[in-house]
Amino acid sequence: MHKELMILGLVADFGPITGYDLHRIVRAHGEFFTDLKKPNMYYLLERLGKEKFLRVRASPDARGPRGERIYYTLTPTGRARFSALLEDEILRFDAVHTGIEVAVIFLSRVRRATAVRYLEGRRDAIQRRREIVTAALGDLTKRGTLAQLSGDHLISSIDAELAWTIRAIASMRKAEKREPKHR
Repeated sequence: MHKELMILGLVADFGPITGYDLHRIVRAHGEFFTDLKKPNMYYLLERLGKEKFLRVRASPDARGPRGERIYYTLTPTGRARFSALLEDEILRFDAVHTGIEVAVIFLSRVRRATAVRYLEGRRDAIQRRREIVTAALGDLTKRGTLAQLSGDHLISSIDAELAWTIRAIASMRKAEKREPKHR
């Protein structure tokens, strides 16, 4: 649903727009739209057009084998769909499952020192990811309040995961000192 929201929101902001130009915007905003890949984007544009959320218009002004460009514009039905999706996303809270929950359960299968090493590797990976995201987002103060909020949410999620990982490492080290070694 959030990918549909992205497409409708971007077309609302930039339409009429071609799929090619939409893809350029998605790529330029990297960390905000990271999971919207080109094939999926074109599939969604086609589906949203068939569902009458987007008006699809061909224009014979393109070079290349097709000889036409396809432009997308939000329809009144599309605006209503966008509003409904926006409200749904803002009001809903879903826990994000990355697989770490399952992996932590099985840390008891390895030596404590190995578990700590794994967690330290995770901490390092999260720190690298934070650096990449921060660099990709750039100076959000130049993008306005809502871009700042969106970027802050993304960074805060990474920071929360980093904080948990640091606590987990400390907990494992503390347990290592007070419990007899096994294995």
